Amino acid sequence: MGRLPSVRSSSRKLSSIVFSACLVASAFALGGDASAGLQWCEDDPVFVVNGAIIDVTTAFPSEHMSSIKGPIEFELLVPANATAAVVALPGAVPATGKVTHSLPAYRGLLAVPVVVRVTVPASASFEIRTRVTGTYAWVSSTVYGKSNVTTTVKYYLFGL
Repeated sequence: MGRLPSVRSSSRKLSSIVFSACLVASAFALGGDASAGLQWCEDDPVFVVNGAIIDVTTAFPSEHMSSIKGPIEFELLVPANATAAVVALPGAVPATGKVTHSLPAYRGLLAVPVVVRVTVPASASFEIRTRVTGTYAWVSSTVYGKSNVTTTVKYYLFGL
């Protein structure tokens, strides 16, 4: 005689099927919400400091695009003896970029200090997020700020 499947074995199979169905259903449900979620506008100017490329990403909710009053201002503060320049200012929103040699001259071999300041002039107050990445750059965590207030990100360039 053949062996009858145990209740425990059938119960596991049923649990597995129910779990899989729930997983697939939740994936579809979450995927649908993602497209209806908050949309962000990003501006990514690129700088170069002592040969290292620095990408500054500033994002804000796209619903506030119409409240932007003037260009987004990006300022890179570097040591007095650093070689630095603005490479590109692409983006959907007008932007200005400048390099200021206002930090003390750096005489070390590693960890060149750099500061990024971002100002988003607007007629409304809203959240902005700024992140700095690049070659030889310590990747900062996202720094949160507000429009009309200068957001400051401090980091170090390694390996220069």
